[in-house]
Amino acid sequence: MHGCLLGGALGDAAASGSRSASGTSISADTQLALYSLDGLLEAIEWANEGVGADETACVWLAYLRWMRGQGLPLPEAGPSPLPRPIDSEPLLRCEGTNDGGTVDPDVLSALATGEMGTRQRPLNTSVNTPAALVRSAPFGLLPYVETETVYKLALDAASLTHGHPSARHSAAVFASTVHGLLAPGATLHSAAEAALARARDNGMPELADRLQPVLTDDDAAAAAAGSASRALTAEDALMLGLLAALAVEAATYAAAENTGLSAATAAAVQQAAAAGGSPAAVVAGSLLGTRFGTLPEADLEALRERSVIEKLAAGFVAATVAP
Repeated sequence: MHGCLLGGALGDAAASGSRSASGTSISADTQLALYSLDGLLEAIEWANEGVGADETACVWLAYLRWMRGQGLPLPEAGPSPLPRPIDSEPLLRCEGTNDGGTVDPDVLSALATGEMGTRQRPLNTSVNTPAALVRSAPFGLLPYVETETVYKLALDAASLTHGHPSARHSAAVFASTVHGLLAPGATLHSAAEAALARARDNGMPELADRLQPVLTDDDAAAAAAGSASRALTAEDALMLGLLAALAVEAATYAAAENTGLSAATAAAVQQAAAAGGSPAAVVAGSLLGTRFGTLPEADLEALRERSVIEKLAAGFVAATVAP
């Protein structure tokens, strides 16, 4: 869980976050991923007290709290959610040293409506940017639930701002792959294969067909990566990040050891960033952090939000993992 969140943050900071003498910093994309985690955590805390809560509604309220923290007015037609501890973190607010102003405008337009998009009635039905994808890894960190549940949760959360089928299902495939890696003995290849099968079962065979070459044919994967459009779509970012992460797993198997894994992870994140910007780097970092838990320490030390992320991860673990 720590590896997933920190790996995604490193990918984001390496590709698009701000840099200064004091280190690197995450962008609004990873801030929203952390608010995805906090929305889930709120629903879990209610459940632990014996009170039912709608997970997607909690995530939506979390995004509105993030919006308020950036100094943006809440929609008049929407609710005014009660604050939570994450809201007081200065590095996740607009007055901190973050890059929160670069959030996808389609995310802001959806949140500004005051409407809660649903799977049946999603918002921004023509939008296929990676903004929903890059905030979806936390849904995969839910233990003790079926992967189909994770798929549906990620699909619902993506629908809050993105209605295009590929954008929503790419987010669900990403979260499902992360969740598959929680199983003992799982590999990135096996987890991704199962996630693509789930996409087929959920009515998206064309998305699975586009991503399948990444798992089965190196030449086809390279060709697919080269064909990623200039206007990066969600499936482009997922494909490029997965391709970079799988190369590290394959090299690790070939070497039969984890020597140099930290450096290989850093290189894979940079490769993904060069090919698909921050979204692809977030995917690669999240998957490799979940798979191996080994991240470049020098990059972690330079990440200004490291302690915030570790605190949020620790709280999520305490609420979800049985002692």
